[in-house]
Amino acid sequence: MKLKVYIASPYTKGWTATNVRRQLQAKHILLDNGFCPFAPLENHYAEIFQHRSEKEWFAWDLEWLKVCNILVRIRPDDADGNEIPSSGSDEEVQTALDNAIAVYQFKTLDELKEWAEQYPKIESVEGKTLP
Repeated sequence: MKLKVYIASPYTKGWTATNVRRQLQAKHILLDNGFCPFAPLENHYAEIFQHRSEKEWFAWDLEWLKVCNILVRIRPDDADGNEIPSSGSDEEVQTALDNAIAVYQFKTLDELKEWAEQYPKIESVEGKTLP
């Protein structure tokens, strides 16, 4: 079984399209390195098809988070070099910590890629203690 990774990153602060693109790029980095990623910002496209409240989407995301092994938090900077805030991602990190889910934080996708390429490839998470 592959490690399930939840991706937490900004959505509504900054440019929404750029934020969605960044998370999808993170998903592909993780896929390319043998992980099974969950990208909640894909809901951006589901929302276009059918509206649901932000509260409903977020509750659904948190349920998926609880079955993941790892949360990766992407903390990108804006054009002025200031971190793009994300209260939703902050709550996701706290939920992960409350559920004993490992949290790794990255400023850039390059940092994520370097980590993913070096992370030990574990075929099964059953009976293993994750870092």
